[in-house]
Amino acid sequence: MRPSRIDHAVRVALVLLATAGAHSASAQEENSSLFEKLNLDKLRLSALGGSVGAMKPSQMHATRSYSLHSDYGEIVPSIRVVFTATYWESRYTDKAVRRFSDQFRTNLSDPAGDDELRESRIKVSDIAVTADLRYDFWNRPTMRGYIGGGGGAHVLNGEGKYISQTFIETSLDNIAAGVLALIGGEIVVGQRVSAGIQGRYDLLSGVSYGSIRFTGSYHFAATEPGAK
Repeated sequence: MRPSRIDHAVRVALVLLATAGAHSASAQEENSSLFEKLNLDKLRLSALGGSVGAMKPSQMHATRSYSLHSDYGEIVPSIRVVFTATYWESRYTDKAVRRFSDQFRTNLSDPAGDDELRESRIKVSDIAVTADLRYDFWNRPTMRGYIGGGGGAHVLNGEGKYISQTFIETSLDNIAAGVLALIGGEIVVGQRVSAGIQGRYDLLSGVSYGSIRFTGSYHFAATEPGAK
């Protein structure tokens, strides 16, 4: 390759690198600007905690729920971002299973009338990962009240001899999106510890449930939940 061609190739490479660098810097500025406009740059892990509660899924027996939550603080005054992971399991009521059986029998082809359909328990479990925004409508040095809403993903699993390897089990085993609404309050019980109670309602395809949860949180900063 002649020197002139080498020089030309070097110049072209330098121009391309400079253009790519400028484009990359511009994209980073745009992403950073959007991030800052949404105030997501203000998110800082401020508290970790857990909860245990009582809940009643639709068409199922009442059961307990267990949750872990992480509070990432305020993105604007009085509005916080909280992520929660929840687990529960229950089983359909006998009435609900009987209704499934009746529906199944209506679609069953049995000319001889000698087929037997044995009913059994149908268990359902759910692992939910959700995010919500909470508005602190009442703030005091040692307590606060909040209301909020959000959404997330639910990993549902159904099992039982009655539905094993059937379309019913397939329909119960799925990942579903859901929405939630909640209201609650917290009170300081230690320099870094708070306890509270929360009412929450979750709605997703095929299942809805309300729950009452007793919460506890550890705050990384030695400040009260309602402090400014």
